[in-house]
Amino acid sequence: MSKDDDLIDIGKIFKSLWRDKFIILAISAIFSIIGYFYGENLPRYYETKINIRSTPKYLFEAYDGLYNYKQNHVIYGANDYYNEEFMLFLESSETTEKFIKQNNQYNNLLPYIYQGTIIINESKKSKKIKPHTITYKLVLTEKFDNQDFLNDYVMFVKHETKKKFIDQSTILINSKIIEHKKNLEVAREINLENPILKSMVEGNTVVNEPEALFYRGSKVLKKQLDHLESLKSELNEFTLDYNLILDKASPLVLTSTPSKNFIIPSFFIGILFSCFILIIRNSLRNNNKTYNFK
Repeated sequence: MSKDDDLIDIGKIFKSLWRDKFIILAISAIFSIIGYFYGENLPRYYETKINIRSTPKYLFEAYDGLYNYKQNHVIYGANDYYNEEFMLFLESSETTEKFIKQNNQYNNLLPYIYQGTIIINESKKSKKIKPHTITYKLVLTEKFDNQDFLNDYVMFVKHETKKKFIDQSTILINSKIIEHKKNLEVAREINLENPILKSMVEGNTVVNEPEALFYRGSKVLKKQLDHLESLKSELNEFTLDYNLILDKASPLVLTSTPSKNFIIPSFFIGILFSCFILIIRNSLRNNNKTYNFK
């Protein structure tokens, strides 16, 4: 087949499609309508964001001895424990459910908790405004008027995490008190008042002191017991006096694709689909005519 024949065939194809332009437009319009209703039936996702700051370390310095542990050459303390628990509480659906049940103005959101369509997690894409800040986002499938949900929820989580920290710290202190009391009795039984000193070997400090606490002596153990009892009583008045919320929750924004955005793509899909079908139809007709002519 020559190039002229190819041009003639392409010309015939365009002419035949032009004759069927109203069919093409009708099919494309149907596709647009289908696309619109498809978008309408998709879940709507609304998002709000809040910027919060990490808790200051100085608030937990007195309790670092209870939580200190080393991992990958990094020493973690009470502040790290609190922040980790705070994030776990914040992203927990159980915490969200508890908060909603205790606040009647948000009862309409309870069904979405059971459906798993309320999502609260850290926004990884957001840039940190300042060091030690975290951006959290709330994703909902329904827009509601009350914009304070995330603000109130974050403060509720702060309160719940504080209670968990106090309970855990009390358990740890009680455990240490029991241990120190037992070792104090041993130290008194062996008449060991002063601690066994560390020895020096070739200019380097070597800890030869046994691990048992009673080797610290009754004087030191009594002081440490008094300190633990004091720390335990202070827990009853433990406060987190700092501004948790750096920027309040933003207004809810629709993040899912609007239904109208499906119209144009669906229209072009309709054009391509109808052209493809019409070209095949016309091709079959021409083949039949050629066969009958023969």
